[in-house]
Amino acid sequence: MSVEVAQRYFELMDSSDAGTDDVIELYAEDPVVHSSRAGVVRGREEIRQFYEDNAEFFTGGAHHMEAFHQDGNVVVCEGYLDGETAVGRSADGVPLCDVMEFNDDDEIVAFRAYLDYRGYVDEVPEDVPNVRAEATSEDA
Repeated sequence: MSVEVAQRYFELMDSSDAGTDDVIELYAEDPVVHSSRAGVVRGREEIRQFYEDNAEFFTGGAHHMEAFHQDGNVVVCEGYLDGETAVGRSADGVPLCDVMEFNDDDEIVAFRAYLDYRGYVDEVPEDVPNVRAEATSEDA
């Protein structure tokens, strides 16, 4: 059943009729979300805020899920995202892999989102330091 809940999650995320509360209903009482953009988000209220902030960051788009793999209470969701951001960036075919962990009631207890943000941030301003280059020169 967990795969069906994962599929439902993406349907709700792409639905213009669904709201944040519909998505939050898929989560257990004390869940955690790991996001490469937002870090670790704990509890339903913080996760609700995460989704509301996400809705402001991504102003349009659609998930195209290609595969769901289940092992016990874990479902790995593979696909890509077409989307637009509030700052006018758009990208098609941005790879994503989400990992959902479920409890015995098929509620999400942990969600790990892996999205290749390079599709949305392909131009970095010159004043952003290159951390890797600085670390390399300091190590020498």
